[in-house]
Amino acid sequence: MSRLSDIVSYAAPRALDLGVRLVPPPAIALGGALMANALLVSDRSLAGLSGTRICLEISHPHLALGFVIRGGRLWPAPPIPWKTCIRGDVQSFLALLLQTEDADALFFDRRLCVEGDTGIALQLRHALESAIYRHKKRLRAVFP
Repeated sequence: MSRLSDIVSYAAPRALDLGVRLVPPPAIALGGALMANALLVSDRSLAGLSGTRICLEISHPHLALGFVIRGGRLWPAPPIPWKTCIRGDVQSFLALLLQTEDADALFFDRRLCVEGDTGIALQLRHALESAIYRHKKRLRAVFP
């Protein structure tokens, strides 16, 4: 898994930097929602947050992605207005998703910041962490 993490950590920021110049933010948000929903396929922990708007704001390259939760899934939406906004650089978001660094440390070190309802951010984080944990075994079989 660390090999995959290394590849993603190296390639993703460069791809995102290029993507921001070529692809409109709503299309990037759609891709992010599709990936998150693929992980959350059997998870219903976000169902109670239906209608909640979330913004992910990446500092470099500057990109604001909006999502709305419907039916326990993330769907692209305008980045404003939001109920919760999570801000940070792309490396910090990747560290959170790839679980290469402790999530709490990323927030306490202020590499990731939450504005608005922190409870929503925690529910989203726990749902994704749980989904990633469930899928790690399958990923390790594909990417040793």
